[in-house]
Amino acid sequence: MIRAACALVVVLALAGCGTAAGAPPSARLRIGVLATSCTADRAAAQARAGLPLAVFDIAWDRYEPQPGVFDAAYAADVRRRVETCANAGVAIVLGPGLQYPPGWVLDLPAGTYRNEAGEAADPPVANLVFSRAVREAAAAYLRRLDADVGLERFAAIRIGTTHTGEFGYPGPGRGGAFWAFDEAAQGGPDLADGSAATPLPGWRPGTPMATEQAIAWWRWYADSVVAALGWQVRVLRGLGAGDVDVPIAGRGVLPTDLAEAVARRFGGSDPDGALGRGLDYPTQFPALGRLAGPAGRVVIDFTGLDDVSAVRARALDPPQDSCRPDDVESVRAGIGDVAAWPAQRWTTAVARLAGLPLVGENPGGPDLAHTGGAPDSDGAAAQLQHAPRYARDCGLTQFYWAFEETLYRQDADVTLTDLQRRAESTG
Repeated sequence: MIRAACALVVVLALAGCGTAAGAPPSARLRIGVLATSCTADRAAAQARAGLPLAVFDIAWDRYEPQPGVFDAAYAADVRRRVETCANAGVAIVLGPGLQYPPGWVLDLPAGTYRNEAGEAADPPVANLVFSRAVREAAAAYLRRLDADVGLERFAAIRIGTTHTGEFGYPGPGRGGAFWAFDEAAQGGPDLADGSAATPLPGWRPGTPMATEQAIAWWRWYADSVVAALGWQVRVLRGLGAGDVDVPIAGRGVLPTDLAEAVARRFGGSDPDGALGRGLDYPTQFPALGRLAGPAGRVVIDFTGLDDVSAVRARALDPPQDSCRPDDVESVRAGIGDVAAWPAQRWTTAVARLAGLPLVGENPGGPDLAHTGGAPDSDGAAAQLQHAPRYARDCGLTQFYWAFEETLYRQDADVTLTDLQRRAESTG
């Protein structure tokens, strides 16, 4: 049960969003493909299969290998691929590749996140949350990308702050879990304009402080990620972009878990890394919703439909895997055993309560990197069976299959034809 302690930072934050929440939309589910290459043969095949969406990723380190020096051949190839998908009738969601920073960006002042042990993130991640120099470099890259390709042409642009391009801080490190201990975050001269430095300089998780200070520190830590996305939205909107998609992994920190973490001053275990990654969806999603405007929406992209949490929830008696019509009210009222819910169900309900639209994707086969696979995860064929159904149950309007390359393997468990048939049966 959600204990009364969740009111600490959650229920009151959500209560004001009731008028924005509504029933999941009933529009036809549109299916697309992740990590699309936008080659002529594959774009044409995808269009023929009736899959009108593609997530196309590029890499900052390839586009700008040296400060202000852009790879003309790579830029031309990006333009060709974008035109190829567009000419085939496939709408593109662009991943601009800020999660692939050039080495010179990491060497900028406060260029990468550091944890309380002083370690840099591994793999290194550009510090878009706190570093002024990193943000200036990223903005210059996005301006060049707009000049070369035109950001207004894309159906949406994905924004994030981690090495996977998702929302949050990096995953757990060897010597510490939290990532706000670089010199800028601690109040140094390189702090990004509009960002706030830590309210407790020098404090380390697990050491004493008052409860009010612990709550204030967590709010600063979690809110700083939202502020970084707000900066990205402002830059992109200034360049003519419309919708932005925010890739979200997992369910973040549940209210009871957050209350317990505050009680122990953020020391001790962090089993799924959600605390260290600063994922507090009940307070962050309403703030993300406020970034929307006339120029475009902010859309939650849940990246783990049919992840291992769904597999385990499906095995319960009764099953808890599918979204239900009363989920939003359960979250609003702080009732129900949400700890039994899978990530997709909790995250969907919180997003609905904040009035945010959602799209989603399966995690990819458990043999692939960065999919969060576990021994009891569904394989690709089972994900094709369950993930689009979950997308429909949860009221999502778009679903992306992870990943294009897997559809063309000789030993593919799921082919483009399989995905086409699933799209036809799901619509």
